[in-house]
Amino acid sequence: MENKKEKTFKERLEEIRKINYLDQSDTNFTVLVSGLPGSGKTSFIATGRRPILVDMFDPRGSIILEKGIKEGWIVVRKFWNELSSRPTASQRWYRMWEDDIKTGFLNNFGTYAIDSLTTLIHALSNEIGRRKGREPGTLAVQDYQPLYATVRDIIKLTSTQNVDFILTAHLVNSEDDVTGEVVTELDTYKRLRSQIPLLFTEKYVLMVKATSSGAERILLTDYYRRFRASTQLGANGKFAREEVPNIKELLKKAGYPTEDKPY
Repeated sequence: MENKKEKTFKERLEEIRKINYLDQSDTNFTVLVSGLPGSGKTSFIATGRRPILVDMFDPRGSIILEKGIKEGWIVVRKFWNELSSRPTASQRWYRMWEDDIKTGFLNNFGTYAIDSLTTLIHALSNEIGRRKGREPGTLAVQDYQPLYATVRDIIKLTSTQNVDFILTAHLVNSEDDVTGEVVTELDTYKRLRSQIPLLFTEKYVLMVKATSSGAERILLTDYYRRFRASTQLGANGKFAREEVPNIKELLKKAGYPTEDKPY
């Protein structure tokens, strides 16, 4: 007969398993996909599980998604139309996003995307500066830490939802201060360049590769030259270093569901 101590341990272990099962989904994933302008980041979103909700901060980025919008399987909420001297986008978006998390609204979608990290942070910075009475487009040293914490919390809470989460980001070329080597980094504040990728299991880079028949867009899933990419989903040889930029094809290779949700 099991003694009381053994039962207590087993019961507690079962509680932990149930909590982990309820809080996490083994069939949803989070992706940080970055690239230089024109590399196909927004088009990549459209290859995800449907329906797809996109919160768009990049000006006029929804043009690329026009087909899906007309057919009804992509919904775009636009937040790009504001002046740095009169910011409204981030406050309006943040209230909406908080309600989405609280009500579980995002769970109705197959894919949720924020396009892009770079312009979202611009909007958040403008709002923080306005509240602090700063000059448009400027922040003081003490403003940065609350901004960083807000961005991290947005990513972490969104990642707990029952939806595939894609965050796009722009890349910039910069020179390493020590070696002088040219590297590509996220186009955002220096502290966030190292913090943001840690919050994602999938870190992909989109690039345009010249071929004999013209330009071809490819998706990097592993380090290549100055581009930093990695995957847990495609570990153990499931993904090649260079893949076709198609989310459902990647999910299929990884053994994940590719079915759309009803809409």
